[in-house]
Amino acid sequence: MTRAPRISRRALLSLGGVGALAACSPAAGYTRRAEARWPPEGAFVEAEGLRIHHLSRGDPAAPPVILIHGATGNLRDMSFRLLDRIAAEGFRAIAFDRPGLGYSQRPAAGAEPWRPAVQARILRAAAAQLGAAEGAALVGHSWGGPVALAWAMQAQEATRGVVTICGANMPWGAQGGLLSALADSAPAVALKGALARTMIGLDGGAEVAARIFAPQQPPEGYIAHVGGPLTLRPATFRANSEDLDNLDAALAEQAPGYGALTLPILALHGAADEVAWASVHAEGLAAVAPGARARIFEGVGHMLHHALPDAVVKALKEVRLG
Repeated sequence: MTRAPRISRRALLSLGGVGALAACSPAAGYTRRAEARWPPEGAFVEAEGLRIHHLSRGDPAAPPVILIHGATGNLRDMSFRLLDRIAAEGFRAIAFDRPGLGYSQRPAAGAEPWRPAVQARILRAAAAQLGAAEGAALVGHSWGGPVALAWAMQAQEATRGVVTICGANMPWGAQGGLLSALADSAPAVALKGALARTMIGLDGGAEVAARIFAPQQPPEGYIAHVGGPLTLRPATFRANSEDLDNLDAALAEQAPGYGALTLPILALHGAADEVAWASVHAEGLAAVAPGARARIFEGVGHMLHHALPDAVVKALKEVRLG
């Protein structure tokens, strides 16, 4: 999973005065500036009463491929190069902003929008509005991996195959408890968001991107394109925090259903990925889903789709052919 910026207790104390001022000041100005710099790239469709942002490339009559981005991001991660690369192979490539991130609306908290299964259902309804749900192949990166798998569980007969890219596919036993609940309370999340907006503004997100891409480097132009500050808008930061904090528990409920997945699945993973371990999330998936195979790439980190886009296209063609 791509992670929201980590802030240590020492940093929290030392920057407390700055954070308090930032938390008390309106975030509307920050939101306006971020959205002016990185406006919606695509169009909107309504699904379950929500406006869902999507971007399409390729012939509308071509076989559909749905791309689902990870945490702490938006569909711009897919539109940097991969969307056009897939469309050039004769596919209709469609990237979605996951609910609550980018420009897609999020259901109310009571709907448990942090569950991959809920997000999969909403995006599947959005794809149906575009005439792209039937016969689609799914590509999910990081947090988007379990969304793609949940989609396949909900509509296996209508899905051609799944490619997860460094997907956070399996539960890993994260610890919670009272301290975690306090740290993720609404005031704490608001303060963390204010601090993150202050700290990220110093380097435009370059340090965070470097950690996520390691051991590779972000491609030239990526940081300017992807719009990382969009994730630090207050509502988006809260949604992203919910997604990250609840994923392990959601996967503990979802993963037992993987045994019913007989459609072709390729779990691509970098052996050097220190965000989501290949042994847990790729090899673990291949061990329980009958149609799944793991493909591990030495020396590659979490952003494999930028390091090896041709490997993604090759895997996509394989799963479509069954």
